[in-house]
Amino acid sequence: PAIYGDLLSRPDLAAADLSSLRLCYSGSAPLSRGVHESWEARLRCPILEGYGQTEAGPVLSFMDPEGARMPGTVGTALPGTEIGLVDSATGAPLTNPDAPGEIRARGPQIMRGYWNNPAESAAALRDGWLHTGDIGTLDGHGVLTIRDRKKDMVIVSGFNVYPREIEEALFAHPQVREAAVVGRPDPRKGESLVAFVVPTPEGTPSDAELRAFLAERLTRYKLPTEIRFVGALPRSPIGKIDKTVLRAKARG
Repeated sequence: PAIYGDLLSRPDLAAADLSSLRLCYSGSAPLSRGVHESWEARLRCPILEGYGQTEAGPVLSFMDPEGARMPGTVGTALPGTEIGLVDSATGAPLTNPDAPGEIRARGPQIMRGYWNNPAESAAALRDGWLHTGDIGTLDGHGVLTIRDRKKDMVIVSGFNVYPREIEEALFAHPQVREAAVVGRPDPRKGESLVAFVVPTPEGTPSDAELRAFLAERLTRYKLPTEIRFVGALPRSPIGKIDKTVLRAKARG
């Protein structure tokens, strides 16, 4: 996703000869709806998202190139692969298609276990399923949507908040290039939300402007307590936003 965002921000993109480009793929991290739609509008080239983990060899689902494109989703399970949702606290299977739950999967590509780590293997592999640690929803056609990482979920005043929802709301602002939201301890709420925002080169929105923008799109308990404007977001070696670093910064 970071590559698509970087390319869209290049002033010379319009002059580049991309006539041979037919299809693009995205994985490794969530692709924002804003970047997805901007890419397809400007380049007339579809982006197909997929989902997987190293433990799953590494793909579990993908968007069918011949099917309808649904930005924000990661398609359906690979042939021979089953994907289901369980309650993230109890592990009980979920049947309500609108209820988010932890994603679990089974199939021939699933690992046998972590090398020399039986405790972690037992935690991840239960009853023949790989428990991914990701939160998602499944519609009636088996189309999977990733909501967030289980460990990234923030509990604000007793409510479960998935940072990706706030990030998507931030991405919708025309002067926001990138955004990441994390939780930090709060003596009154349990946890509160801190948003790190990278503005576009064209300008930086004011704190008040961005808060008003979010207030029109989110319920009150999902609004960030603090918004920090930064020049860049920390990333892992494979390009994922490093939220461990951001949590440390939020607490500091």
